[in-house]
Amino acid sequence: MFSSELTAENQKLQQLAAQPESGNSTNTVERILQELDALQSYQAKLNQCQTCLGDATSAVELLEFQADDELEQELQTNLAQLNCSLEECELEQLLSGPCDKNGAYLIINAAIDDLDAQDWAEMLLRMYARWGQNRGYRVAFVGESPLGRYGQINSVILQIDGRYACGYLKSETGMHRLQRTSPLNITGKRQTTATVEVVPINVELEIPQQDLEIILPPGDVISGKVPTWVRMVHVPTGIYALSTEKRSLLLNREMALSLLKSKLFATMQSQEVSEISDIQVDRLKTLLNQPIREYQFASDSANQGKVLDLRTGIETTAVAEVLDGKLDSFIKAGVLLKN
Repeated sequence: MFSSELTAENQKLQQLAAQPESGNSTNTVERILQELDALQSYQAKLNQCQTCLGDATSAVELLEFQADDELEQELQTNLAQLNCSLEECELEQLLSGPCDKNGAYLIINAAIDDLDAQDWAEMLLRMYARWGQNRGYRVAFVGESPLGRYGQINSVILQIDGRYACGYLKSETGMHRLQRTSPLNITGKRQTTATVEVVPINVELEIPQQDLEIILPPGDVISGKVPTWVRMVHVPTGIYALSTEKRSLLLNREMALSLLKSKLFATMQSQEVSEISDIQVDRLKTLLNQPIREYQFASDSANQGKVLDLRTGIETTAVAEVLDGKLDSFIKAGVLLKN
């Protein structure tokens, strides 16, 4: 779409969004605003590409007359930035799923109530939080399970809110395997796993009230404090959601319901069904139990370790950088694989 056409479409959507809500349903207004946001984001990327291209063209013309190391370095920087912007535009064009533009809930579960598994789950939590922060997304905790017997988390939910967060991250769903010489036990080399589940934020889905079970915490008689966590279960499938981070039962209840809708919707998408009642319970763990990546820590000076994606073959020896959120090469390969 050319710049003039983008501008015309932008103006059209702004006019629609400005109309009195009496003429539009709430859902219609939200959809228009989402489309407007998407268009403005795409237009900003296009303008950035045009600026980089113009700067690069000017630099090439000047370098044809006279060599200039500083100008040549500036040219290389502009070309790298242009290439990065074009790659991102290309990926976003592939993210055309119904919720790919949404933010994401990212649910991390230690495989067992074991110190190594829980430590690995916390490393993955930090890795994805850093990835989201590096992209400028809003990152927040939604809830975590009660502490395991070793005093660490068994399960945690991270909210990563920003355009295309769900589309980028959805291929991260599956089993992540760690191999290392563990500092946490005396058995030496240790292999452990954690599962990652990615579901979209802000899903519109109707759940029959009779299919919901709401579990509230009992009051703490000794301390006099009233816990506020809420666990919500979809009875026919057993899929559940837990919210612990809000300050009241009401807010945690709303969050748990939102998360449950997201998990059900993601399950429907993965099983390619259009109704909640069509979800096949016996297939619920199939996707989560699929090994997708191995993280091998260095065992000695001769073995520097590596991260290997088991689906795409992408690998790197920069293990520390990956665990610090440098996931873009793996995420890009995952998006291309899904499309």
